[in-house]
Amino acid sequence: MDDHEFLDAFHRGSLPSSEFRHKGHLRLTWLVLRSHLPDEAASILTREIRHIAAAQGAAGRYHETLTRFWIRIVNHAIKNAGETRSLDDLLEKFPMLLDKSLPYRHWREGTFNSDKARAVWLEPDVAPLP
Repeated sequence: MDDHEFLDAFHRGSLPSSEFRHKGHLRLTWLVLRSHLPDEAASILTREIRHIAAAQGAAGRYHETLTRFWIRIVNHAIKNAGETRSLDDLLEKFPMLLDKSLPYRHWREGTFNSDKARAVWLEPDVAPLP
């Protein structure tokens, strides 16, 4: 599935769950950040990911701090990567984006896994974000 089809399927709510694991979230974030300012991208992504989670009966799985963390980290990588034509180009330059445990370098596990962190953005309590 090319990037246009991926985005279209996401916006329609028909993206197969097999395409929306960690790398799929990174892909979506990279695509939206390429065409929107970071604050606008964050608004789009949080709204639509919440909508999809609710539509799949999994509203409780949405995690605000996690979502905003990856938006900030992917945006930081984009700003520092130079020219990238694909997510794979970005990942080649920033392979740590594939590390799903990356948030735990910035938050204590208890803080990050709390109900409050799921509901609202919590600032890091271990190390600041770049």
